[in-house]
Amino acid sequence: MTMITRALVLGLTTIVLWTSHPREGSAAEEITLLATVTRVVNLPMIVGLRLLEREDGIKVTVKDLRSPEAVMLAVIEGQGPVATGFAPFYPAVEKGALVKGVMELSRPEFVVMAKKEISSVKELNGVRLASHSPKATVQSLLEFYLKSQPGVQPNVVFIPEGSPARAEALLRGAVDAAAFDLTAAQVVNERAPNKFHVLVDFTNQPVSSSSLVVNPEFARKNPAVVQKLVRRMLQSYREGARDPKFWVRERGETMKEVDDARLESQLRALVRIFDLNGGLDRMKGPGAVENLSFQVTTGNLTGPVTKWKPEQFFDTAPLEAVLKDIGRR
Repeated sequence: MTMITRALVLGLTTIVLWTSHPREGSAAEEITLLATVTRVVNLPMIVGLRLLEREDGIKVTVKDLRSPEAVMLAVIEGQGPVATGFAPFYPAVEKGALVKGVMELSRPEFVVMAKKEISSVKELNGVRLASHSPKATVQSLLEFYLKSQPGVQPNVVFIPEGSPARAEALLRGAVDAAAFDLTAAQVVNERAPNKFHVLVDFTNQPVSSSSLVVNPEFARKNPAVVQKLVRRMLQSYREGARDPKFWVRERGETMKEVDDARLESQLRALVRIFDLNGGLDRMKGPGAVENLSFQVTTGNLTGPVTKWKPEQFFDTAPLEAVLKDIGRR
């Protein structure tokens, strides 16, 4: 963990310290969720939190940090009992961190777009391709995919500032291809119709991109709170998948600067990455083994995959209890 990342996290300490040491009797009424910078893909989660407040009376404070690594360090250090866990979640567990994934927030939302002149994956060899950063989920997906494409080695340019920055680089001609999220892909198509196309689609990969992780001690002391949290997340996903206007209506002040129709269009593109059963099939059994195998293959976890058990990373009890009550989809 870099000094910069640690400084970012420590800078948050005074803001959310009350979460680490809640007033007696208050744990069930207020929680802090640590996350990265809010994007469109987070909106269903935000709506789930708003439902938790409105329907269950549990106040939620969302604290944004600049990187997934900072989020993991913050939840490990007790600055909040709940967090969004991306790729850094897995090596953190390997190093002994006391965190557990209780549901999947999303599958990969990423694609690789390229100039129309690049008509096949083989033509990516030697091409300047913008990606996030060496250990980011999108870069892991890219490396995983390229293992199945012998002889294809693009010249990867790291632009960690976010999908919009990589989309802008593609539009400006600074790179010939770029890996970014579905919302950025939509923007590229709108600004430069028929000039670029999706060359690789990662959204159908059977892996978890983001998980809801909790401090096990908090979960042990507050099992009802964790179940309510999972229930409201699934309620949000199911309502929004049926009609994305639900997420637009229920977003509160989040992304109010974005036009309703535009936001709905972006959310419609994302519906397919939200699992209406909370990703249970990737948290236990063969699906979990495949999920963890991806992390081993990309070097995010040490191998072999057979040394890992799903329960080292995931606690499915809250999700299974909720699904038993509301049914599977």
